[in-house]
Amino acid sequence: MKTFLSPPLLLLAICNTMALYAENDTAAMRSIELEAVTVTAQQREQQMLDVPVTISTVTSRLLENTHTTTLEQLAAFVPGLNVAIQTPHRPSLSIRGLTSDEVSPTAQPRVSVYYNNIPTSRASMALTELYDMERVEVLKGPQGTLFGRGSQIGVIHFISQKPTSGFGGYASAGVGSYAAKELQGAVNLPLAGSKLLLRVAGSYSYHDGYIANLSGGDPLNGKNTFGGRFSLAYKPTEKLDVDVMVSFQKDDNPGTAFMSRRYPNAKGESDIFSYEASLDSGKAWFNKRDVLLSSLDVKYRITDNSYLVSTTSLTANTANHRWDGDGTLAPAIDMQERVNANQLAEELRYHFSPGSKLSGFVGAGYWREDVAYRHAFYPNEQHFVHLYAPILADGIDRTYGMGGALLEGVNSELAYYSLFTPLPQLPLALQSVLEQGGMPGVPPLSTSHSEEMTSGAINQAADIFADVSYEAAPNLIVTAGIRGTYEHLETSASARQTGGDAATMGMLAGTYPNVFYAPRTDTAISGSYLSLIYRLNLMYRISDDMAVFAGYSRGRRPNVLQLGSTGKPEEMQAEQLHSIEAGFKWSVRQRFWLDAALFYQRYHNFQTTKWAEGSYLTADAGRATSYGAELTANAALTEFLEIFGSYACIHARFDDKDSDGTPQEYAGNTFRLTPENSFSVGVHAKASLSRQIHLLFTPLYTWKSHIWFEDANAMQPADPSLARLEQNAYGLLSANLAVKYAPAKLTLSLFAHNLLGEKYLIGAGNTGMMFGVPTYVPGAPRIMGVKMKWEF
Repeated sequence: MKTFLSPPLLLLAICNTMALYAENDTAAMRSIELEAVTVTAQQREQQMLDVPVTISTVTSRLLENTHTTTLEQLAAFVPGLNVAIQTPHRPSLSIRGLTSDEVSPTAQPRVSVYYNNIPTSRASMALTELYDMERVEVLKGPQGTLFGRGSQIGVIHFISQKPTSGFGGYASAGVGSYAAKELQGAVNLPLAGSKLLLRVAGSYSYHDGYIANLSGGDPLNGKNTFGGRFSLAYKPTEKLDVDVMVSFQKDDNPGTAFMSRRYPNAKGESDIFSYEASLDSGKAWFNKRDVLLSSLDVKYRITDNSYLVSTTSLTANTANHRWDGDGTLAPAIDMQERVNANQLAEELRYHFSPGSKLSGFVGAGYWREDVAYRHAFYPNEQHFVHLYAPILADGIDRTYGMGGALLEGVNSELAYYSLFTPLPQLPLALQSVLEQGGMPGVPPLSTSHSEEMTSGAINQAADIFADVSYEAAPNLIVTAGIRGTYEHLETSASARQTGGDAATMGMLAGTYPNVFYAPRTDTAISGSYLSLIYRLNLMYRISDDMAVFAGYSRGRRPNVLQLGSTGKPEEMQAEQLHSIEAGFKWSVRQRFWLDAALFYQRYHNFQTTKWAEGSYLTADAGRATSYGAELTANAALTEFLEIFGSYACIHARFDDKDSDGTPQEYAGNTFRLTPENSFSVGVHAKASLSRQIHLLFTPLYTWKSHIWFEDANAMQPADPSLARLEQNAYGLLSANLAVKYAPAKLTLSLFAHNLLGEKYLIGAGNTGMMFGVPTYVPGAPRIMGVKMKWEF
C-alpha cells in the first residue's frame, strides 16, 4: 500500500515551523534564506508579495535541481496546472479545470503561452524545450488586460536567460534510458563592453520510443528535438535599450502509439502497459514540427518615471503528424494532419509612475494570424466498413424512422467478421438501401482511397488597453484594468479526393467519392466582433511580510467560425467567464513562503469539442461552474534542508440547466483533464563532503486524483466491460542526486523520473472514439540517466 503525507498535514507542519523560527531570530537563522524571485506578471518588476493575483514561479535553480526538462514535469510545481502531451503540436494545457483545445482555424486558446513576451497563441507552437531558462511564471484566472485576448483562464510565460556583461556560460551532456542523449549549452559574449551583449544557447534531446511497434518500424513515443536561441542586447544610450531574440526548434519524432484495449496486439495481449503496439504494417508514423520565434523589444526612458516599450514579434510554425487512429493491425483509420501558422504581433505601451502611489500603463496592439490545416484520410474501406457501417445504418434509421431494423441487420451481418477480416462488399442491408435509391450493382469496397480537407483562416485583432495601480489608503492598493478589442475572423475550407478509388461508403454518407469530406471548392465565412474585458483587484499589506488580496475579472474566449465536413457554416458564440478570487501571501524573513487562494468561476456558452458531421467541431455545452483552493509553501528549514509543496482542489462541473432553463447534455459532468485533488511535495537536501565537494539530493512526489479525458465522461461505446475514458488516481516519484566539485565548477547528476514505475495514461478516446474504438496512450515508464555539467 502506498502512503503519503496528506497536504493539510504537510502545510500545518510547515506553518508550525514558520512560527517557531519567526520567534527565534538568531544570527545563524538569518543566514538561511529562500531564493529571492522578481516577477514581471504585471508588465513591471515586482516581488511576488506585491502582485494582487495568484501567481506561481518556477526558477532555473528549481528546474535544474529536479532535472525538469518538459512542460509536463514543470506542471508539478504549479497548483491548478495540468499538462497532457500526446503529440508536440497539440499539447493540452489546463488551468483551474479549463483546457485549451483548438479544432477550428479560428478557435483561440484559453491558456495564453508567452515566450519572452512573444504571444504563441496557437498550441502547435507553444511547446518548447526548457533550457537556459531564467524562470517560468504562471498566472491563474483571466489575465486579458495584461496579456491579451487569448488568456481567458491564465498565462504561462517562459523567460529565458538574458545577455549579461561578463563572459561565461555552461555546457552539459547526459545519457539515459532508451538510448537517451541530452546536450545543452550557452555562452555569454560581451561584444562591445556593456553596450552590445550576445547570448547563444542550444539544446539537443533524443531518446528511442518506449513503445515497440510489433509491426515493424521505429519504436513509438520517442523524441528527437534540436533547438537554439540567439539573444542580443544593445544599449546605445542611457535612455534606449534594444533587445533582439530569435529562437527555433525542430522536432523529428517517431509517431504516437495510440493503442487499442479492445483488440489485442500481434502477441494476443490487450494490456497496453506491455508497451507493445501493433499498428498498420509497412506504414511510417511520425510527429514533425518546426517553430521559429523572433522578437524586437525597444524601451525608451522618457523621464525617471515614464518610458515607452514597443514589442514586435514574428512567429512561424509547421507541423506534420501521421497516426494510426484505430490502434490495431487493421488498416482501417490512417490519418494525417498538417498545420502551417504564421503570426505577427505589435504592442506599444506607455508606462508611468508619477509618484509613489500611482503606477500603470496604457497601450495599443495589433495581431494577425494566417493558419492553414490539411487533414488527410487514407482508409482501406474493406476494414473500415466494420467501424463506419453501423454509424451509417444508425443515421439512415433515424432519418427514415425504420425503428432500428437496419442497424440491427448491419450489426448482425458484421458480427460474423473481425475488424481484421476484409469485407469486399457493403453489408447486404446497406446495399439494399442503395439499390432502392436506383443504384443497381453496388461497387465493391475500395482498398486504396485517399481524401483531404483543407481549412484555413486569417484572424486579426486590434485592441487598446490600460492597467493602473493606486494606493487608495495606507497599505491598500487598488488595481484596475480594461481592454477593448476589435476582431475580424475569416475562414474557408475545401475538400477533394486525392488518390485511389472512389469510396463506396460515401454513396450512403452523401460524401461520394469521399468517405468523410464531401468534395467542394473553397467555402468562406467571416465575422467581426467587439469585446470588452476588465479586472478589479484589491491588495492590503498587513505588514512588510504579509498581504491579502481579492479581485474580480472577466474572461472571454472569442467566437468560433467553422465549416463541417459537408461545408455547413456555423458560428459559436464567445465563451464568457466571470471569475472571483481571494488570497493570502506570507513571507517570513525570506526563509518561508506561503500563499493560498480561493476562486469561484462561472461560464456561459462553454465551448467543448464534439464529433459531428464527420469532423471534430466546437460545440456549445451551455453553462458551467468551477470553484476551488490552491496552496503553495516553501521553507528553508536549515542551511542544508529546504522543503516545498503545493496543493490544489478544483470542483469543475457542467450545470444542470442552460441559461434558458433547458436540461444540458453534460449536466453534472466533470471538466476533462481536471483532477479534483492534486499535490506535490519535494525536499532539497545539501551536504558538504569537504570544502570542495558538495552533495545535493532532491526527491519530488506528485499525486493526482481521478481525471476524465472527455467532457462527455463516457465509457467505451457498447462495451461497459472495458475501461472508461478516465484515469484513476496515481502518483509519480522523481529524484535527482548531484555531486558538485566546486574548484572546476563541475556537477555530476543522477536522475530518475517515475522511479516507482507507475502505470498511467496521458490520453484516451482520440480519433478512434469517433467510431467506437477508443485508443489509449500510456505514460512513460521509469526513466533514468546521468548528466555532467560544466560552468565557465
